[in-house]
Amino acid sequence: MTNDRKNINRIILAGLLLAYVVFNGLLLMRHEQWRDEANVWLMAGELSPIQLFAEIKYQGHPCLWYLLVMPFAKLGLPFQTIGVISLLVMTATAGIFIWKTPFHALVKGVCLFSPVFSYFYADIARNYCLIALLLMLLGLLYPKRNEKYILYGLLLGLLVQADTIAIVSAGMISLMWLCENIYSGFCTKNLALVKNVAKGVWIPLASLFLWIAQFYQVSDSPVYGVRSLGMGEFLGEVKNFSYSILIRLTGRGQAFCLVFFVLFLVMAVLLSLRFKNPWPFLVMGAAFLFQAVFSAVVYQLHIWHFISLCFVFLWMVWIWYQQKSEKGMEDKVSGILLGGFQFLLLLLSVCMFMNWNSDREPSSLANALDGVYSDGVHAADYIEKNIAADEVIVSVNVPYASTVLAYLKGYEFYYAGSGERTSYADWSEKQNQPVTFRELTAWAEENFPEKQFIYLLDTRDSCLDDGDGELGKCEILYQTQGETVRGEEYVIYKIPL
Repeated sequence: MTNDRKNINRIILAGLLLAYVVFNGLLLMRHEQWRDEANVWLMAGELSPIQLFAEIKYQGHPCLWYLLVMPFAKLGLPFQTIGVISLLVMTATAGIFIWKTPFHALVKGVCLFSPVFSYFYADIARNYCLIALLLMLLGLLYPKRNEKYILYGLLLGLLVQADTIAIVSAGMISLMWLCENIYSGFCTKNLALVKNVAKGVWIPLASLFLWIAQFYQVSDSPVYGVRSLGMGEFLGEVKNFSYSILIRLTGRGQAFCLVFFVLFLVMAVLLSLRFKNPWPFLVMGAAFLFQAVFSAVVYQLHIWHFISLCFVFLWMVWIWYQQKSEKGMEDKVSGILLGGFQFLLLLLSVCMFMNWNSDREPSSLANALDGVYSDGVHAADYIEKNIAADEVIVSVNVPYASTVLAYLKGYEFYYAGSGERTSYADWSEKQNQPVTFRELTAWAEENFPEKQFIYLLDTRDSCLDDGDGELGKCEILYQTQGETVRGEEYVIYKIPL
């Protein structure tokens, strides 16, 4: 390739990355943070690292994202900062994908502006963006995995802490790394390979023990529980969820998903046989199967979880390209099969983009640009302008109220069901207690005898029993107009005592 051609390619790739940042930056400016984002921000700002580790088992996500966000939250930066952090993480991920992976420029462009890279991970600030970045870093470091074994092991350890759904990917990549070097070490009688890998592979193992410590007695949480299924029912549920994952990602029907799955399976088996190395395929298969099993027996996973599989897919194909170079295999068959995987990635990205633009998708591109994801920011703005910070504000649902509280500085909310100060949702039974209107006003009169009014932040799934219709007689100060994508509509009442 001539220098002129290289320069043109660099300009094209730089333009792609710039367009990606601008596109997602605009989406971020339109995005209203919601309760899952708020809960992380409030926990990171309020809890110490030790308190955080005690709380994590009720939240479902390990520590890495909280620890990354914690310094920014404790510095008192605006809640919107969490979205900037997510966009920066995904910009780094996109940079690696654009500049370092062997995919065709068309595949890169389509993939970048599909939901694989855009919006869901870049603008909705949740921990899943860390899975994307770490998998790309693992792909980047793969050729030097045996030289920089501590760094490679550290990345695997961090992947364990990125999210529970990444544990299988991290474990399988670790096992792949260990088994390949044991085999190579004994074949070449070079035991130094095995020793070096052993110096790095203990890190993800130690990280797994840390994960276990974080989620010890997770069954105490009312959110998570294991379903008891017979073998036939279990296999049927896993099969159904396997289809559901592809259907949810692509928006296509079961027939399309079956053809896609068969094409993927055939090419993966052929390439594994050709390279005499099934490990990349096994990593992908295990990651997919784990999500189907987890959905069937523990908790039904959602679009954010499923998108992580796209990055395992990217990692798998990238590793095969690197193994092709390591083995010096320049044959046409390998090239055709790898090209076939690029076609599947292109097809997947196009289908995901089309589904993103459909009316069936609640987090659609239209909603991202013109819809209201949550009304928390506007409710918080009203409170800040019209209700003093020393007034008594009571919420009827802690998770929904957390979105509003995350935008406010110097305010405290009380939960009507328990009468306690609350900020983040700890998913305990004490944040799920019902209360009558009369019990609420009696509590307020007893604890705040100097107050003539309290303010109630009303949301859906309210803990308040207002069978006598007393709340309806109170003055409404603020009310969300219309519906929001995440159901976060608010009414603020002024209740006389």
